[in-house]
Amino acid sequence: MTLGRHVLAATWLPLLHDALVEQGSLRLPLRGNSMLPTLPQECEIEVVPLSGPPEVGDLIVFVAGDSLVAHRLVRRDGGRLIAQGDHRLGPDRPLTPDQILGRVAGAFVAAQRIWPTPWARRMAWLWQVRYQVLRAARFAVRPLRRLRRRSSRPYA
Repeated sequence: MTLGRHVLAATWLPLLHDALVEQGSLRLPLRGNSMLPTLPQECEIEVVPLSGPPEVGDLIVFVAGDSLVAHRLVRRDGGRLIAQGDHRLGPDRPLTPDQILGRVAGAFVAAQRIWPTPWARRMAWLWQVRYQVLRAARFAVRPLRRLRRRSSRPYA
């Protein structure tokens, strides 16, 4: 979901958070393909307030710039949270807890609940393993890239 670029998140996030707490849940339209195949490109997600810290594997809704984003929490790093879309190869920028609006409790297409499925928890585990494998690959490739750059420099 994208809101107008002229409205700062610091203005509307507290209002949206208050509405979420008061109502108990909100349904928001989801756009984009970053959560494929877990969630389709266009569906409605039901967001509920957090009842404690989000767990690794949860789908969370957070503010990134001036937009709301729904991605999976894949890691905790001290006080920072790392999220990543299931269809993305890399993680989002680290989050702070005050950026999180809530947790995705369900997804709907044409008013029919499509998520979570009975396999949702197991699939969440697989997405977390995928994140760790890609993370390890990124760390392994860094020294190789540095070595490659050094070896491709012309001799003086």
